Amino acid sequence: MRTNDPQIWLDDFSVPAEQDHKYKRGQVAVLGGVVMTGAACLVADSAARIGAGLVTVIAPVLNWQQKLKMPDPLLVYRNFKPHIIARNDITLRDYAAEKKEKGQVVCVIGPGLGDDEYKTIRQITGSVLSMDVSVVLDADGLNAFAGYAEELKGYDKLFLTPHDGEFARLFPDHAVLLKTNRVGAAELIAETLGVTVVLKGHKTVIAQKGEKTVVNENAPPYLATAGAGDVLAGMIGGLVAQGMSPFEAACAAVWIHGEAAEKHGIGLVASDLPDLIPKVLQEVLGISKNLG
Repeated sequence: MRTNDPQIWLDDFSVPAEQDHKYKRGQVAVLGGVVMTGAACLVADSAARIGAGLVTVIAPVLNWQQKLKMPDPLLVYRNFKPHIIARNDITLRDYAAEKKEKGQVVCVIGPGLGDDEYKTIRQITGSVLSMDVSVVLDADGLNAFAGYAEELKGYDKLFLTPHDGEFARLFPDHAVLLKTNRVGAAELIAETLGVTVVLKGHKTVIAQKGEKTVVNENAPPYLATAGAGDVLAGMIGGLVAQGMSPFEAACAAVWIHGEAAEKHGIGLVASDLPDLIPKVLQEVLGISKNLG
């Protein structure tokens, strides 16, 4: 094991360059939910703040019955922040197929989706993974595969980002191991499925087949707040979109996430984190605001 440190991933970090344009900086597509719209907003904002050039929320289309009970989520996403695009005229798969012709695309699936459409979530995830597109699977994206974890095997561009409860639901046969050896549990799943595992917690474990496992130790207790995991999912997606290799991107996102929380201190809520990312980046990269 290694302790997470910028020396592990700094050489692979994508610093903005003079000739960059938005597609060169990468694209992140977030699958938005109907009710818990805040989760996708946190994902999208953090992906943009960490440097992704184009971030889009793919909003669901409400049927007439749902429209009688709630506002159209597209309006929520469009009114969130002007740098986040929101669409409901295209599926996530078609969006990824369209945009991958212009540059790297990463899809984040799960935050805020709810537990009503698990079969649909599995189908969407499988269709995107089959296109050789990177996917960060979090929250209900993970819960949707409880009992179907074998379907996630063999995708080296897939990130699983569970906390302990989600891990136990997704891999019940390894719940006992999780309680006694979190590092071993993360390594086992990374080795068995061939994916990158980010096992979140006070000491987050980052494991990938062929890599020496990393344990993160800079996360303050202020991160124990709703939505912090959504921010982390967006950060991972944003870094991968910019061209970082999966393992280094996961390590970098987890460390920057912890550092941003430490800068804020007590009273932190998840929506504070994206705005703290630029300051952490300036410090860790050793650059001024003007890249001088």
